[in-house]
Amino acid sequence: MAITKYLSGESDFFKGRRGRLKRYLVCSMQGYFPVLVKTGPQSLAVIYRTGGTHVSISATLAVSTSGDGGKSWSDPVEITPRWEDARNPAFGVNDSGELVAAFWKAEQAYGLCDGKIVWAGSEKRKKARGKMSSYTTISSDSGRTWSEPVPFELKNIKWGSPYGRIVNAPDGTMLMSFYGVEEGDGSGEGNTICIIRSKDGGITWGDESIVARGFNETSFAFMADGALVASARSMGGFVSVLFSKDNGYSWSGPEQITRKSEHPADLTLLQSGKLLMTYGRRLRPMGCGALVSEDSGKTWNTDTEVLLAGDGIKNTDLGYPSTVQLDDGTIVTVLYYASGSEMSDGHRGWGDVSCQAIHYGEKNIS
Repeated sequence: MAITKYLSGESDFFKGRRGRLKRYLVCSMQGYFPVLVKTGPQSLAVIYRTGGTHVSISATLAVSTSGDGGKSWSDPVEITPRWEDARNPAFGVNDSGELVAAFWKAEQAYGLCDGKIVWAGSEKRKKARGKMSSYTTISSDSGRTWSEPVPFELKNIKWGSPYGRIVNAPDGTMLMSFYGVEEGDGSGEGNTICIIRSKDGGITWGDESIVARGFNETSFAFMADGALVASARSMGGFVSVLFSKDNGYSWSGPEQITRKSEHPADLTLLQSGKLLMTYGRRLRPMGCGALVSEDSGKTWNTDTEVLLAGDGIKNTDLGYPSTVQLDDGTIVTVLYYASGSEMSDGHRGWGDVSCQAIHYGEKNIS
């Protein structure tokens, strides 16, 4: 007699009211890896990748600004020449109101093969001697012009990259996330997160401390009580949170929050005191998810996840959300799509590659 075996498992389901959120075009045919900062009550600036694809030596970084809360955006201003693959930006505002950008030039990871420029990948990083420099540049006129990029190196990281929004400590010290291959790691594959600091408004950087090993793209946010929270992308593809009570010099162990393929994440302290995590969704529906914590990141409403955007079409090259809250309470999240979204269709014509700004309020995520 044949016996039928039944297999069981679990998969996600969504329960809730469907809504529509306003979206505005930041830029078309460009806009990878955006980082958003608030420059005034209703003014914003965003840095993103332009002039090439996800990996392309022709590309560089550009900044656009908005004076109306992210509804309209200026034309991009490129902050460094093309053909050096300037990429992976960190972005912030110092206490003087100047914009500070950091990045690295991936030209150091390219090589020649059959007369063509190709991405050399980890093998070249393994064999590289010496350290790889990153760069900082500053704008004193709201992003219209930029200073000559200044190189800097880390003691702990041999090959690495700045990342995300630069945050300001209460004493004015700027804190930047930096990750990469740790000095002494012969594999060339491991990732370690550091915090590096600037006490002169982003001109020079140092005073580094290790946050965690086995993680890379990380966002930081200061809580009202001065505690620092980190949302770190693991090498396994999920996001964990960590906590520091001494401005990032020592950290708790990581606690996993999102599922695999939900990364990287950005943290935003809201006016209500709640902590918002927006993160890329590389699971269908692909786009941007959101979680909220009412206790400074200790617990999260993972049973009531919010889907801010789920219209990614072809592949997982999308996301990297970056979020701020305006003085009027509006929350703005920018993200990119590299292979189409709902806004790519028909008369809209935003293009398969675009950077978009989503507008919503706390009521939409509560």
